[in-house]
Amino acid sequence: MAAFSYKTVWNLAGPNIISNVLMVSISFAHLWIVAPFGREASAAVVTGGRVHFLLMAAAMALSVATTAVVARAWGGDDGEEASAATTSSLVLAALISLFLGSITYLFAPNIVHLFGLDPHTEALAVDYIRPASLLNVVFALMMTVATAFRAIGDVIRPLRFTAVSTLFSVLGSLVLVHGYLGLPEMGVSGIPWGTATGQLAVVLWFAARWLMNSYALTPKLNEALDRRRVGILVSIGTPAALEQILIQVSFLLFMMLLSSYGTAAFAAYGIGITVLSVTIVVGLGFGTASATLAGQRLGAKDAEGAIASGWAATRLAVLGMTLLAILTFCFRGPIAALLSTDETVRAHTEFFVLILALVQPLMAIEFAIGGALRGAGDTRFPLYVTFAGMIVGRLSIGFIVRALGGPVEAMYSVIIADYLIKATLLIIRFRNIDWNELETHPHAPLALQSVAGVSRGTVRTFFSRKSDTKPD
Repeated sequence: MAAFSYKTVWNLAGPNIISNVLMVSISFAHLWIVAPFGREASAAVVTGGRVHFLLMAAAMALSVATTAVVARAWGGDDGEEASAATTSSLVLAALISLFLGSITYLFAPNIVHLFGLDPHTEALAVDYIRPASLLNVVFALMMTVATAFRAIGDVIRPLRFTAVSTLFSVLGSLVLVHGYLGLPEMGVSGIPWGTATGQLAVVLWFAARWLMNSYALTPKLNEALDRRRVGILVSIGTPAALEQILIQVSFLLFMMLLSSYGTAAFAAYGIGITVLSVTIVVGLGFGTASATLAGQRLGAKDAEGAIASGWAATRLAVLGMTLLAILTFCFRGPIAALLSTDETVRAHTEFFVLILALVQPLMAIEFAIGGALRGAGDTRFPLYVTFAGMIVGRLSIGFIVRALGGPVEAMYSVIIADYLIKATLLIIRFRNIDWNELETHPHAPLALQSVAGVSRGTVRTFFSRKSDTKPD
């Protein structure tokens, strides 16, 4: 079982890891592009990026629902329903992102003011956030497209889309920020415009071929706003949205604490998080694989296999993220120099990278074990764990450090408590949960079962059948 689990985990995680690395490389490139403009520009991009992540949370939550509904319909040999669910998801993605983006655009100055930045940095951050808030609709559509293809088992097409989007996004940002090719220099505000340009190229390509029925998933525009289907997508996506909102709001509050230490410390945190995001995607890939395998094995009434797969994913995630942590630590100096020209920012960044190297094995546990629990249907406990780590660990201790006048190095170190709490709680849960009881627990909500018109028994049969046909 162990050898089978290792190989299967890697087969599932690999394509997602590559796609995720390409996606986060865009944020990495953004900091490199604006580095010549100084610490204020770097801090503005960090601030704008974090607010943008909060907007992206809605699209990420919707992608959870899209995966569940499209995959269930496709597995039930109902391509019509899978296509209709994809169409509904695309419409919802556009509507939700435009609604939230419009609100963010109007209140951008108020949002940025919460960070306590200097006036020049605030102005730059607003210049970033306003176009990013409206252009987020392009990201939401692209994410929904990629998610739908992955849900039907096509992992190569999303990888191609992501590669093309990343290339054009970085080039577009570089050209617009610095005013190359005879275009006006836009500075920080060129980042969201350049990124959206690259993503829009992919979305338009997909839309043209989709409308010509060139894909297995075909447009069902007359069913886009079907109340039953939209209700299912919203009901499944809401809990995921709550968790994403909790995570992003907690990050914002922690950044506000850091802003009191000055622009250099604030910019270094953003640079460090960008560096960390490269290794986080490895954990995300293994988390997705862990969730898939746990659900499949429980559907096949193989509790031992679910447990073995969870531990296998955890070992591989810890190994992979630890190796990357060592590499980033060893090259912390060149990385800091590449992403900032300010000596103070570089010094803070090098220390923060040390802290990040220490927590990455703990993060690997969070991704892999948390993924296995979600795949098993235990979705509430990971939400509680996120709350405990963020609120009790990171923010509470952070406020204490700030109240006592602790140095910025102590504030950076607070995140160790966050991930230590989460890793410990998840391992305890994984060891003590009644996996045999989960074997007989319905894997999917009743709303999902109605998508393809199947009974609970059919759902279990579907999972048993699919579990035997996964790559080995």
